[in-house]
Amino acid sequence: MAEFIFEPWKKIVIHEIVRYDIQVLVHLQGLGVQAGQLGRPINWVNGIAFTQHTMPHRGEAIKEQLHGTLHWLLLRFAFMPEYQRAFVIKDGHITVPVIDVSESALFNEMSEWLKKRKQ
Repeated sequence: MAEFIFEPWKKIVIHEIVRYDIQVLVHLQGLGVQAGQLGRPINWVNGIAFTQHTMPHRGEAIKEQLHGTLHWLLLRFAFMPEYQRAFVIKDGHITVPVIDVSESALFNEMSEWLKKRKQ
């Protein structure tokens, strides 16, 4: 029988953080998407809308991941106090879904960390 082990990340290294207005973040997620299509989703947790881009899973990055360190090349975020399921970019008729990831302990910790950095 298989053994299941949950091992949370020990460290997240974020190499670039960019804060946007929510409308700009939504617009970025719709770039290059044809009218009538779905844009790339945005995550939401505890008042923060965000996207993260991880380092390619090769070489040294894999070694660090096996030891509990994950690298994000870029974290884009916007303050969005209330959750809503999607945004519609009117000029292109593109729907950008928003995914509630508030069940994730990691993303909740990240949102609190970002809010503290703001002060």
